[in-house]
Amino acid sequence: MNAVIYCRVSSKEQVDGTSLDSQQLACKEYAARNNLTVVRIFVERGESAKFADRPQLLEMLAFCSKRDHGIEQLLVWKVDRLARNVGDHFNIKAGLMKQGIQVVSVTEPIDAKPEGKLLETILAGFAQFDNDIRAARCTQGMRRKIQEGIFPWRPPLGYKNANRPGAKKSLPDVPDQPAFSAIQKGLEEFAAGSLTKAALQRLFATRGLRTRRGQLLAPQSIDNMLGDAFYAGIIRDPWSGEDIQGNHLPMISRMTFNDIQQIIGRRSRSVPHRAARSEFPLRSFVRCVNCEASLTGSFSRGRSARYPYYRCFRRHCDNRSSYPLTDVHREFETFLSETSTDQHAFAHLKNAVFHVGEASASSVSLKLEKRKAALKRAKDQFQQLLRLKMDDLLTDAEFKTQRSLLSSQIAELEGGIDEVEPEIESVLSQLESLRAPLGNLLELWTELNIENRKRFQLLTLPRGYVFGRIGTAQKGRLFSLIGASGTPNASLVPPSGFEPEFPP
Repeated sequence: MNAVIYCRVSSKEQVDGTSLDSQQLACKEYAARNNLTVVRIFVERGESAKFADRPQLLEMLAFCSKRDHGIEQLLVWKVDRLARNVGDHFNIKAGLMKQGIQVVSVTEPIDAKPEGKLLETILAGFAQFDNDIRAARCTQGMRRKIQEGIFPWRPPLGYKNANRPGAKKSLPDVPDQPAFSAIQKGLEEFAAGSLTKAALQRLFATRGLRTRRGQLLAPQSIDNMLGDAFYAGIIRDPWSGEDIQGNHLPMISRMTFNDIQQIIGRRSRSVPHRAARSEFPLRSFVRCVNCEASLTGSFSRGRSARYPYYRCFRRHCDNRSSYPLTDVHREFETFLSETSTDQHAFAHLKNAVFHVGEASASSVSLKLEKRKAALKRAKDQFQQLLRLKMDDLLTDAEFKTQRSLLSSQIAELEGGIDEVEPEIESVLSQLESLRAPLGNLLELWTELNIENRKRFQLLTLPRGYVFGRIGTAQKGRLFSLIGASGTPNASLVPPSGFEPEFPP
């Protein structure tokens, strides 16, 4: 029987220590005792188990998915090595079980028995609980540092950590020269109104200012620097939004920082991002033909005009394609034209609605009859209770208890007696008002505003569609019903006045 081993540590200290070695040794000893052949060992170094996108974990899952490896067991030292989230643990386990692979903890008695499953759930829950407690304590510690005027994270460019390497942060950050002076002069010149953002970026480049990685500052870095209140001696609590006076040496005064914000506000001409734009109604609805990721929309500037495209911006897509807007819209418009209901299909739709309504009415009638019978029994029991009390066969306490129970039951049953049966004819008359819109879906789509267009699109194709393969997309329930109505594939035109044959 073949098996793989998965080990994980979440800190550098554990990587350098003996934790990984002890995990591997325990797993190998278990494999030897149980006659398992270890095909491969996957080791995750310094990765948290809060997330399921760990490199070695993904590689291990891909390795196990190949049938030719013949893997039947996954050995872990403890349950929390696999995941510190209950949902991730059981999702990973379910995926492996589909491939016939059993997850085994070599130090914990989890198995397929009821008590083993219960223990596994408890252990996974404790792992998540422990992780949540650590996160809460970490957050509390960071907020406490902020209240003390100490920035708990790595300081921005121009400052450096005053604490010795590896020690907890207990001292405020100090200036990092010569970057501190270069940034200070640049911010003061910008506040005086003598520089633009681009000019400030060039000035920093000429003065030799570089990022910690030795690269020139990008425009985004300049924006972040101009809006960072840390340079004015302010530490902002990201959880409450409160501004705390920091203990570090301010690079600029608060007045200078406010002047910078006013200049940025006056010069900014940026347009707020809009999730829904009328130019690209199918954005996030149509998907890339290569990676099936949702497409976004943007314009490309030509010599004399701007041209709209739907684009795939997924980083790992092999072919980050652009699709002309007219081609994408033409495919969807053709789909709407072909999906529109003719007289024959609408008649079948009405027939289907009639039968559904008839079945619903029958169900309601049956439920009402059962409720009436139950109400009659409850009232008979109440009368019998009164007779028993009059004959002194019940104590006061017993009578009050039974009377309360029966009264509640009678009130609940009487509340549902007036339930109205669905009026099929009313539903059909309302459905008739949809005949025209369903008969011309393309016209309906073009007349809707952008918000209603998106709702309409999800009604027709709830999961969207891949460009070029709209014919295979899953249709909405209404349009699936129309498509499955049994419309004959004949070139004959349905006879005039054709209507469904409703039962008398």
